[in-house]
Amino acid sequence: LLQPKKPPIGQEQQKMTRYHQLRLVFGLVGVLLYPFAILGSIPLLIGLAVDKKDKAANVFDMDYESFLKRNSIVFLSFSAVLFVINVFAFILWIPRGYLSAYLLFPLNLLHTALRFNWETIVALLIGSSGMGAIFLAFSSFVAKRKVISKEDERKKITESKAYKDREKNKFEESQRFTDEQEEAYEEAVETVDIDKYKELSNQLLLGTSEFGLPYIINFSEFNQHVLVPATTGSGKTTLLQLLVQHAVKFNFPVILIDGKGARDTLESMREIAKFYDKEVHAFTDDGDMRYNPVEHGNDISIRDKLVSLAETESVFYSGAAKALLQVTIQLLDEFKGAKVTLSGDTRTTETVERSLPFVQRFLLPRNVLHLFADAILPNNPKLFEIEVEKKIQQPKKKSVKEGSEILPDSDLDKEEKEEDSQIKNSKFRNISQLGIAQKETETIVLNPETLDLDSYYLLLKRNLRYLPTDKETGENIKQKLFERLFIRYEHKDSPFYLYATSEALQTNINMLLDSELGKLFDTKNAKNVLDVQEIVNQRKLVYVSFNGLIYKEYIRTLAQMLVGDVNYFASEMYRKNVKREVLVIFDEPASYLNETFIDMVNKGRGAGVYGIFTPQTMADIAKLGDKLMEQLVGNVNTLFIGKTNEKGEAEYWSETMGTYQDIDVTSVTEQEDGYSDVGKSDWSGDRGTKRNVDRFKISPNKIKELRTGEFIIYRTAENVNLPPQKVYVRNALEWLQKSNSK
Repeated sequence: LLQPKKPPIGQEQQKMTRYHQLRLVFGLVGVLLYPFAILGSIPLLIGLAVDKKDKAANVFDMDYESFLKRNSIVFLSFSAVLFVINVFAFILWIPRGYLSAYLLFPLNLLHTALRFNWETIVALLIGSSGMGAIFLAFSSFVAKRKVISKEDERKKITESKAYKDREKNKFEESQRFTDEQEEAYEEAVETVDIDKYKELSNQLLLGTSEFGLPYIINFSEFNQHVLVPATTGSGKTTLLQLLVQHAVKFNFPVILIDGKGARDTLESMREIAKFYDKEVHAFTDDGDMRYNPVEHGNDISIRDKLVSLAETESVFYSGAAKALLQVTIQLLDEFKGAKVTLSGDTRTTETVERSLPFVQRFLLPRNVLHLFADAILPNNPKLFEIEVEKKIQQPKKKSVKEGSEILPDSDLDKEEKEEDSQIKNSKFRNISQLGIAQKETETIVLNPETLDLDSYYLLLKRNLRYLPTDKETGENIKQKLFERLFIRYEHKDSPFYLYATSEALQTNINMLLDSELGKLFDTKNAKNVLDVQEIVNQRKLVYVSFNGLIYKEYIRTLAQMLVGDVNYFASEMYRKNVKREVLVIFDEPASYLNETFIDMVNKGRGAGVYGIFTPQTMADIAKLGDKLMEQLVGNVNTLFIGKTNEKGEAEYWSETMGTYQDIDVTSVTEQEDGYSDVGKSDWSGDRGTKRNVDRFKISPNKIKELRTGEFIIYRTAENVNLPPQKVYVRNALEWLQKSNSK
């Protein structure tokens, strides 16, 4: 049993290896010290059981060292110490105790004075402990020296019956730990255990791993953003329902922006919210919710929010539009509350306010000039009054024909002579000539509605000194705004340069507000208003979407506005050193994603924005250009990879998750003619080669084999190296429905 196996006929006997030598020595020692070896097998069995349990708990980590491998030095040290103790006890303390341990055999065959007593028990305890330590040290040595690839170890697991049963019953398996988690939550709520509640709020039970273990992810990892690439039928909606359920359960505010406009997501959100006595506020094209995208934020943040409306293919024109947007917001802030009658508006005078409709109105230069004129009028009521020369016509000299009809010729000549004499002698001869007008003035009131823009501008420029100054600082902000909008550009073709070069901005805002969606941005007298600050402070649930088939081009603008609002609120909280979490889910983001959008989302990371992107395929992102796909992947630290039908995408994700170091073991196969080796389990010989190789952590084939409800989870947000693994995601809505039916 302890000898190396015999070689085939005709081959030389192999030399005894070091392993066989050690096995022979341990065998002889075990036989010689059999009483202690029998009892020493108990620590060995315990150690093997702990090692097996440790392996099972960390089976997903191929680099994990199990209990035996980790503690080989410890076992070796214990073996040395206990060996010394046993030698000392046998020679100097209780030699009869050690010898009496053999009374069972063979000393029972001899007549001896040895008796089984307390010395025997002590000797057995010390001796068996030493043997157990030696056995464990030998087992750990063998385990560490065993040459087997990680891939082969993983293959044994994935080909096991237990693994295949879990895969077959994955939907039931995914719910295996749900009841336990929910019971812990209910207990924490009932007992008002704040610490336990906070602990559970950061533990999101995704489902069951492929190895039968509960898969829990720290919810705080979502603060470093999540990407969920998964095609139709992958179970992505189920995953989103799970995320929403966790957020609602622990009172996290949620904003879900749906790029496709499918109402099944909204209905599932409402069902989840109803279970926890919450309400979902829906901002849709046919809803009653209104939104003012320029209500919060300074001029810079508002400009960034509306930048998609200002962008054109020309950087030159886009820059002018952005500048106009920025100063227009400053204008609204400065004149907020002022009464103004807008150009062409037959309605009553309105009060200036921060809203998108007012931005639209003050992108018309005449309305802006009206605003400055109204500010000047209290200090200069005669602004529109000007004096002009009045032409007074003198009576015309009677013609010869007229005189001839009334007077005879002699009288006519006499009259003409007298008239000529009077003119010559008059000191006012310079104004009495025929057709010369007398200089008089009259007051004319100009109409600002019909006055041409250039004249209107020059009129206001001459009267800028009448603009009121700020009462607190004494600064004339209104005059500065006039300079920023007009005077700075006098060297151009026209002082209205900003307005003339921002046609794209004006056109886009006009199309948006003149469409059926325009009413959604009029918050006057609205009862239900989409306000990000209110959402976060009151921890509301909001669903945002337009009909993707009709309003596809506006979804991007709306999403960018909302993210800008979230970022501004987050920056305010960050400035106050306060962290307010908000979960923002970007479903089907390909319809509104761009480089600026990703940058805006990343800016909110430090203040508590949890961003989740869920595209159908990465090809949808790649076609947007500008290496947007690489930028998006580079800005997330957690991947939930679902089923994909895209050629090459599986290889891309495998490369993204990286490789691990493994060994490639080859062996010499041998087979003899006849039946002499029929009992062999395989044809591997004792010789082979070993070389280091790099293998994918998750192979492309494994990604291609993913089906509904299966996701590869790859996490890099934590400071530890967590290996990716497949998870069967649980259906939160299904569990809630079953709970309601009980």
